[in-house]
Amino acid sequence: MTENIVSKIEELLKTFEEGLEKIVKREKDLAEYSIELKKQLDLIGKEMIKEACELIDESLKENEERKKRYEVVRRDKRGLKTIFGYIEYERTYYKDKEGKGYVYLVDIVLGIERYQRIDNAVKGAIIERVVDMSYEKAAKEVLGEDRISRQSVMNILKGIDSKELDEIQHSKSVKGEKKVVKELYIEADEDHISLQNGKKEIAKLAYINTGYKEEKGVVIRKELKDLHYFSSVKEDADDFWAKVGKYIEENFEVEKIENIYLLGDGANWIKKGLEWIDGAEFVLDKFHLTKEIMKIAGGDRKLFNEILKALREKDREGFEALVKEKMEEVKEDELAKRRIKKGRRYILSHWDNIVLEAANVNIKGCSAEGHVSHVLAERMSSRPRGWSEDIAETMVKLLSLKYNGFELMNVYLEKIKAKKSERQEVKEIAKGIIKNGKRVRKGTEKWNNIPVIANGKVNQLRRALKSLISCSFYNAGIF
Repeated sequence: MTENIVSKIEELLKTFEEGLEKIVKREKDLAEYSIELKKQLDLIGKEMIKEACELIDESLKENEERKKRYEVVRRDKRGLKTIFGYIEYERTYYKDKEGKGYVYLVDIVLGIERYQRIDNAVKGAIIERVVDMSYEKAAKEVLGEDRISRQSVMNILKGIDSKELDEIQHSKSVKGEKKVVKELYIEADEDHISLQNGKKEIAKLAYINTGYKEEKGVVIRKELKDLHYFSSVKEDADDFWAKVGKYIEENFEVEKIENIYLLGDGANWIKKGLEWIDGAEFVLDKFHLTKEIMKIAGGDRKLFNEILKALREKDREGFEALVKEKMEEVKEDELAKRRIKKGRRYILSHWDNIVLEAANVNIKGCSAEGHVSHVLAERMSSRPRGWSEDIAETMVKLLSLKYNGFELMNVYLEKIKAKKSERQEVKEIAKGIIKNGKRVRKGTEKWNNIPVIANGKVNQLRRALKSLISCSFYNAGIF
């Protein structure tokens, strides 16, 4: 088995040295050189994965504990898509002597499910990319031309429980000491996504922060501190804000917070947060306020500034007079009248909240619209597509995890590993392999005799390869 790996490592070293020479001679550029190396590395990776599977299978077959409990039935081939490409390995099929059925022991040790055709590392890599690109592009980026179907990518997403993603965020966020802050800001907005049934649904987004980062008391750039996102399509407003409230209680010294501001456009689901965040005050954000002023003023810059001045000075009568003047100006234009009435109604319904923002120096502007665009809209609604509600829920929670600093591939692999349950006797056999690992190590002995590594000129690549091959599969973490 090792002969194939040996020959491919020799080819890699040859490609490495010949490629350097051609780059120096200007016969090849770095891009061409990288592509050639990638192909060689993938070939070596496939051979090493295949050999690892078959060495472990052979060790299981020779294991004394295995012989007591399982009898050999036959040898079969299995195909698996890995991050290096498609591989086939031979595995032994066993019958349980106690009548508990048939099993491929090596698959259990390797953590491969019965009908699994795609390695979990591939699935994790696709999850990491699919939050930024289409299903097809994500699969191609991970597997190249050996990519999987769009439906297969959808099935990977369907296999994720969105509630478990919340649990991951919660388990990581509550570690460490609680933060002490004077002001806490909760900003909220929504994205409108299309479902496969033709309906529209809102994707809720809220994020907590403690204001802008400063250097020596001065805001250098508008980067938020202690930023943490929450998002959902399926959760109702009560469940959503209960989760936000729980996060605040577990991560901040609540009794030491002097002011909590909830900033948004005044939607009912956003104001619902006031019932769950004790002591919070609602503030209408400037972005939506500006849009409503523009509905009234149209293209009249002078009127826009006069309305803004009236709001800042808490002059309700002055505001009403300006609206009335504009209504008289548009006369018979019914469309303009409806637009002005709508802007007036919106502003008056949030009058106290607008005044609060204008009068309070602690309240910064709300940037929720930009965050919705960056975190959700780029993937969820910027291009025509129809989501299933379940996958949309999973996707927005994956996006929150990503922007909260989680590595999605690790998140996926951790959840897969946590769900695995092995029969106790298989665990005992695996322990026996580890204790008696000489057979596994024996398969790697020839690697130290590769001439180009043993006798070639010492350089950084050879040092790395010698370091790699001097380690057994066991020490490399296969078990």
